[in-house]
Amino acid sequence: MSRSVNKIILVGNVGRDPDIQQTKNGTKVAHLSLATNRRVPAGPEPHERTDWHRLTMWNKLAQFAEDYIRTGDRVYVEGRLEYDSYERDGVSIPTADVHVREVVLLTPRSDVDEDALDEAA
Repeated sequence: MSRSVNKIILVGNVGRDPDIQQTKNGTKVAHLSLATNRRVPAGPEPHERTDWHRLTMWNKLAQFAEDYIRTGDRVYVEGRLEYDSYERDGVSIPTADVHVREVVLLTPRSDVDEDALDEAA
């Protein structure tokens, strides 16, 4: 069988504080949105477009998100892209979600203990 790769790298700004939940077996999970911007050529003047990405973090990364990540923070994330769907009013709605494996907080924090950041990673 040939090898395949599913890896996504994003650098952007957090759109909302993490939504923290726990699964039935007690595993912590965090959901948040990330905005990335790109230039789009449109006529004589190019403009900027914002793309929104749904992020999911598990276990220690979810705890890190709960403790340190806030709306507006700039972050670097690596993960894999997963597709799914759900039904609403009898219509199947497709979803794309980034399951994060690594996160780096790029927003400077003067009030955050650097040792705590290292432990969470």
